[in-house]
Amino acid sequence: MLTLIKNGEVFAPDYLGKKDLLIVDRKIGFIQDEIEVPEKFVEVKVIDATGKKVVPGFIDSHVHLIGGGGEGGFHTRTPEIQLTQATTAG
Repeated sequence: MLTLIKNGEVFAPDYLGKKDLLIVDRKIGFIQDEIEVPEKFVEVKVIDATGKKVVPGFIDSHVHLIGGGGEGGFHTRTPEIQLTQATTAG
């Protein structure tokens, strides 16, 4: 599936201005001033980001490498992160 984010104020990390982003298979395919999707194309989810900031590649570095939680007992504990999860997530 493709996702098109339109009219967002893009920071990548420098300010690029108002741009459209096309996400292809969970990765950025294109960043352009305007991206038009042809009619009768594959399914494209369109998100209107007018007035919003778009920060592609932003990484939430808060992780619990050895799991976390567990205050409510063993069944509430989150598992530790696997190496493949860390390396394939960017």
